[in-house]
Amino acid sequence: MTSRRQLYPLILAACGLGLAACQTQGQGGAKQTGKKDTKPPPAIYANMDLEHAVEAGIDYGGDTLTSVKRLIKRRGLTQSAYSLVAKDLHDNVQSYEHNQLINAGHLYASLPLPVAPQMFKILIGSGRPLAQQLGWQLAAVKPSAALVAAIEGELTRAIADNDEDSVLIPQMANAVRANHLKDAYTLLRQGLMTKGDEEFALGMIALNPVAASDDFLPYLALPPAEELRQLTMSSVNLYTCITILKHMQKEPPTAGKPGFDHLLFFAVSRNPTLAELAHAILEQFLPERTDYIAQALARQQAWVQIAYIEGARRRMNPKEGLLLSELKKTTSENDVVQEINEIKF
Repeated sequence: MTSRRQLYPLILAACGLGLAACQTQGQGGAKQTGKKDTKPPPAIYANMDLEHAVEAGIDYGGDTLTSVKRLIKRRGLTQSAYSLVAKDLHDNVQSYEHNQLINAGHLYASLPLPVAPQMFKILIGSGRPLAQQLGWQLAAVKPSAALVAAIEGELTRAIADNDEDSVLIPQMANAVRANHLKDAYTLLRQGLMTKGDEEFALGMIALNPVAASDDFLPYLALPPAEELRQLTMSSVNLYTCITILKHMQKEPPTAGKPGFDHLLFFAVSRNPTLAELAHAILEQFLPERTDYIAQALARQQAWVQIAYIEGARRRMNPKEGLLLSELKKTTSENDVVQEINEIKF
């Protein structure tokens, strides 16, 4: 479970604030309203009125917010602070500046009480993207049985209204994964194909690791072989691909499924991580499916076959040797045969 110490960076990342905004959050030296207001933060003293302390923490963030949290804990005002922040978020979800909304969300999450389903609904239903991201991530970092129905309700609404795009964001995937909503697996798969964020893949793995391996193949089939030979990719997310390939090492996909042959293209990628992972996956099908892998490789363009041979040469082992021997008998490319003949194995 995520500790409260980890909540702030998670919420910041979830809400997509830029570097400048993150730096502002940590300074706490001037009121964070986004306006030309350089008023210094007030001192947070031991018997300070809680309402004023909470307001200062939300307005200034940084060290001021840290002091407010200490005040709440020291005076045993958790429930009162929880109610105050919930009311502030309810009343100001539209009017708060970005940093105020983040500070309020951080303070709310830091209190050792669950996220109220009603608070989730307020943030998600606000129509404000930052608030919606915050709502989903609060549900992710503080999962609970009480939130499950609220999350399911929002996802059902989105599907019924043909409004899936409004919920296909990484923070939703985090919330679904943390709350173990297995029925949302199909929605995560849709998110992976349309958005490509790593969080969708992680969610699919958590909810159904066996099915995920085959369901990942269409995503891996998006980039052409030529793109995978470059050091940059535009059709897919590099980190998502690495997450998928690492998972496939543990749960191999089904040989022959549409998209499976595309693993050969990843194996010839100039990105060494992608290439190593893809080779490791393919080796799991040797020697049982040597003939299938060799035939799949023989169907590719000559440059793909030669590039695969170059990689196999560097990591030569009995399994790779067996595959190259079968490829030599299967390929119709004389250059490929010549390349294999030059290897000692």
